[in-house]
Amino acid sequence: MRLSAIVLAALLGLLGSWASAAATMPDPSLTPTEVVRIQLEALRANDEADRGIEVAFRFASPANRDMTGPLPRFARMIKAGPYALMLRYLRFTVDAEAVDGDVALVRVTLIGADESIGYVFQLSRQRAAPFERCWMTDAVSVHAGTGRAA
Repeated sequence: MRLSAIVLAALLGLLGSWASAAATMPDPSLTPTEVVRIQLEALRANDEADRGIEVAFRFASPANRDMTGPLPRFARMIKAGPYALMLRYLRFTVDAEAVDGDVALVRVTLIGADESIGYVFQLSRQRAAPFERCWMTDAVSVHAGTGRAA
């Protein structure tokens, strides 16, 4: 009986992992803001194996991956400089979303313990398989006029 409970718990954990993995893949039903939220929440939950960074990289467009990849290079970029706050912010706000056809801009502000930084995510709706109709991030820049002190 005890073995059955352990097996059941393991299977439920596995099913939860599979459901979670499915929710962290590009999907045509996701809006640009939802994509940015998934990336930011994954980055904040990053672990020693860089699984959060890996999730964020999944939502990078193929063109973005060509510029910032492979994954270890992308991880180094996120951990340093103006992107490092993405791994340790306390909260964030979505300040604006603008969609024009297959291009979107999402402006966010990340608030950390001792700094606040605004970012602009540029996304595009992909036209080719396997990501056809999915919103993916092409670039992220620091929003002009943001201060470093909270």
